[in-house]
Amino acid sequence: MTRRGSLIYYLAAWALGCFFTGVLTWGWMMVFIPPQASLLKGTVEFLGFIVLGYLFGAPIALLFGFVLRRVMRMLKCKTPMHWAVAGAILAPIVVVTVGLLSRRFVQILPPEYAETMSLFQGTDVVLRIGWWLTIPAGAATSYYLGRIQRAFTPSPETAPNFSA
Repeated sequence: MTRRGSLIYYLAAWALGCFFTGVLTWGWMMVFIPPQASLLKGTVEFLGFIVLGYLFGAPIALLFGFVLRRVMRMLKCKTPMHWAVAGAILAPIVVVTVGLLSRRFVQILPPEYAETMSLFQGTDVVLRIGWWLTIPAGAATSYYLGRIQRAFTPSPETAPNFSA
């Protein structure tokens, strides 16, 4: 599983994706939503926001990492900057699509089954605060994922030769 860096890649997609999205979303809230009572309260809210971001953002971050890896492999892009541009385009598409689908499923499904959609509550929070925050978060996450993918891709001279 780790021969091509899959475990590290998906752990990084989860860790970096949730962190960048959480920091940008919290920063946006601190600047544009009425001021909080104190800096201490804002710091505690930041830590809570990051922890909840890791919990509720995991499914969407892993889905984003999976889709990004497949798209970049299909396009044969290798440089991290290409990955960053693709991530900036792909992240809002994935978040908005999953967010709107989860909202729709909550309306359609019976209440006992609608609770399963709580896995995608992270996308709902991001959609309510601002979907455009996923553009820089997707670019930053994708840049590092591109570097990880590149580090674990075997170079032509070290690839095993099975013709012997």
